[in-house]
Amino acid sequence: MKKIYLALICTAGLMLMTACGGDKKTEDKAAEGESTEEVTNDDEQEAEEQTAEGEEADADVWGNPAKAEVLDLIALYESGDFKPGLSDVFVDTLAGETVGELPSKWDIRCGSAEIGKALGHNYITMLGGDTELIPLAADGSRVTLPEAYTLEFEFMLGRDVWFHVNFQDAEEAGCGDFNLWLCHADWNIAKNDEEWINGGKDELEKLLKKTGWNHFAATYAKGNLKFFINGKRIANLPNIKPAATFVIRGDGAEGNTHYIKNIRVAK
Repeated sequence: MKKIYLALICTAGLMLMTACGGDKKTEDKAAEGESTEEVTNDDEQEAEEQTAEGEEADADVWGNPAKAEVLDLIALYESGDFKPGLSDVFVDTLAGETVGELPSKWDIRCGSAEIGKALGHNYITMLGGDTELIPLAADGSRVTLPEAYTLEFEFMLGRDVWFHVNFQDAEEAGCGDFNLWLCHADWNIAKNDEEWINGGKDELEKLLKKTGWNHFAATYAKGNLKFFINGKRIANLPNIKPAATFVIRGDGAEGNTHYIKNIRVAK
């Protein structure tokens, strides 16, 4: 009996020690868990602060009309490949427009756009996720492109947005489409729905100014449609049918926007 009694006491003691040890391990794990949670929270807070700092710094990398220098168009014409037409078809310098109002010489088919001003110069800012601007003649009809023409304007883009210039015939079918994604220095051109030409990223990065105004231009004559960025020809498309009009389109993201000014069509 004594042996059995002693065995029971030993067994009970072992169970008590195991229980105490288990509780300690549980407490240790809980303590470790609290420590891990604190570290995780600290890491998350640090990551959020770094993200905020990165976004604030990134804002200075992209265009801001209040900080951008005025383009020297005469120097661009003289040194570049693009030569503007001599006779005006449509011109909008945005002079006389009221800040905060809609641009008076444009039909806004979707999205929204309004006049902004910085450093003494007006510009159009395209708002919303997708904005389409169509130029209007003095009588309120759409501007009609001549058989041979030049189109040019200055543009500035925010971060992570697309910029488009769509050429259309009288039935609004596409006859040349230029797309530019400044964030990734990528561009492509559509001759039609099946034929696309992709641009060279390295070349475009050298041509573009992310922090200032850039110059876009296109020329059309005898079926050849050419595109220019800051005076440098980047594409020459043959066998393009004549366009009746054009649409400038901004496809914004997360509050970022497009800016354009000094739009001119000539022949």
